[in-house]
Amino acid sequence: MRRRIPSIYLIIGLLVLAVSGAAPGASAQSATQDAAAAPALELSTAQRQTVFQSVSKTQKNYAAPTGFRVSVGARVPDGIELAEMPDTLATLIPQAQGLSVAMVEKQVMIVDGKTRQVVAVMTEAH
Repeated sequence: MRRRIPSIYLIIGLLVLAVSGAAPGASAQSATQDAAAAPALELSTAQRQTVFQSVSKTQKNYAAPTGFRVSVGARVPDGIELAEMPDTLATLIPQAQGLSVAMVEKQVMIVDGKTRQVVAVMTEAH
C-alpha cells in the first residue's frame, strides 16, 4: 500500500513557493537572460585606459543609486544621465559607435543607450 502525503503538507509547500516569489531556479534563469541581453564590449587595455581618461575628465561622477551596482549587464537607472560616445573615442574604437557613456562612483560605463544596459566598465586601476 502506498503512503499518501497529507494535503496540508502539499498546501504548505505551495504557500512557501508562492511567498518566495519565484519558482526554484528562476533567479538563475533571469541572471542568465540579463547577461545574454547585454553582450560585453571587448576592449584592449589601451582602449580601456583611453576611454576612462576621456570620460572621467568630461562627465559628472554620479553617486550610485540605492540598489544599483555597476556591472556588465546591469540596467542604468533613469536618474543617471547618459552622454553620447565622444566622436574621438568612436573613431578610435569603431565597435563603440552609437553607444553612450556615464560615470558612477568613479567607474566609467559604456552603455547601450536604447536599453540602458552596461556593456563595459572601466576603473582607474584596470
